[in-house]
Amino acid sequence: MLTSLHGDLKMVIAGDTSVRLLVSFRAYPKSRRNRVQTKSEARREQKIAPVIAKTKLKTKEAVIETAREGIYTFSAESEYGGAAKAIFTLKAFENGRREKSVDIGARTITSNTLIAKILMPDAISWDDESAFTGSLEDSDSTTKFNAQTGLYWKEYND
Repeated sequence: MLTSLHGDLKMVIAGDTSVRLLVSFRAYPKSRRNRVQTKSEARREQKIAPVIAKTKLKTKEAVIETAREGIYTFSAESEYGGAAKAIFTLKAFENGRREKSVDIGARTITSNTLIAKILMPDAISWDDESAFTGSLEDSDSTTKFNAQTGLYWKEYND
């Protein structure tokens, strides 16, 4: 068995080892979070290559050693085209005082399947309703916000 990887962000994938993890990043500095990103800003994503290691039988970890201020999108696909089943856990700042873990749970992966979105360095998951005080939805986007912190996070529909 190999030792566990460490970094600011870690996705643990347990189950089918034919699951390939895809990670993208878009900058969203703290200084600009009091206004929503435009569609062109939201589309400026870059692919990130995490460090990936098999840590035990049927488990692998993908780590982003140093996370920048912005939104990380984790998606997965099956390497062999068929369906693959895996259990996902997202960890931020593991073994530190700001440690946060999100149990995403079991997913059946086919083509590109969205797993999670997380805002760093705050470690706020898009799916964590307790992190937001409200949301607005229109025909092409969803905006979640927190009135106490002034955070606005807008995701556009594809």
